[in-house]
Amino acid sequence: MSVAERRRLPTRDDRGERPSAVLVVAGSELIAARIEAMLRARADFGVAVSSPSQLSRRLDELSPAVVVLALGTDATARALETLRALQSVPAVVLLAADPVAAWKSEVRRPGVRAVLRDDATAEELAAAIAAAKAGLVALHPDALESSAPARAAERRDRAAPSLTPRELEVLEMLAEGLSNRIIAARLGISSQTVKFHVASILAKLDAGSRTEAVTFGVRQGLIAL
Repeated sequence: MSVAERRRLPTRDDRGERPSAVLVVAGSELIAARIEAMLRARADFGVAVSSPSQLSRRLDELSPAVVVLALGTDATARALETLRALQSVPAVVLLAADPVAAWKSEVRRPGVRAVLRDDATAEELAAAIAAAKAGLVALHPDALESSAPARAAERRDRAAPSLTPRELEVLEMLAEGLSNRIIAARLGISSQTVKFHVASILAKLDAGSRTEAVTFGVRQGLIAL
């Protein structure tokens, strides 16, 4: 079995529970082995490795909580397309030579929650994985400093987006931290319809996550916490 297809099964913790799986997808076996070695010593990470060509199959097999992508530009785009097609998208940590260029809206939509340099340390990578699992965003300082002023200026210059009454209802429930299933039950609609509403809200607010959409909605006075 090649390094790219090797899997280290997660061990059970003191409570008898398996830690969340982290799937490493790298462009070469050497890079995959390096990242796997960085994470192997961490008891809270069950680490698996995949080649880009096997990504779909490995996602089905493992249902990982976090996917770490260490690929070239074209391969990254293809991997994100694969992730975008999933019904339940895992959090993604992206390793890039240029984190500033990598942190853009089309990258965030498939679930990218962290962008680090491709020479990130084991501590930085582990922290980014933990943040992504918790639903937080972790950025390399260069990406954070370059993107925050531009996005803030863009939003200041843009009028508050117009959400439909139903989208406002959904946004308010997102602010409560409710899942699609619970929102669907409350509104008497299907979970698939809720997904359509959430996707529309994210697009209208130019948000990369539910949390970002709620934050922007509060700032624009669309909802109140």
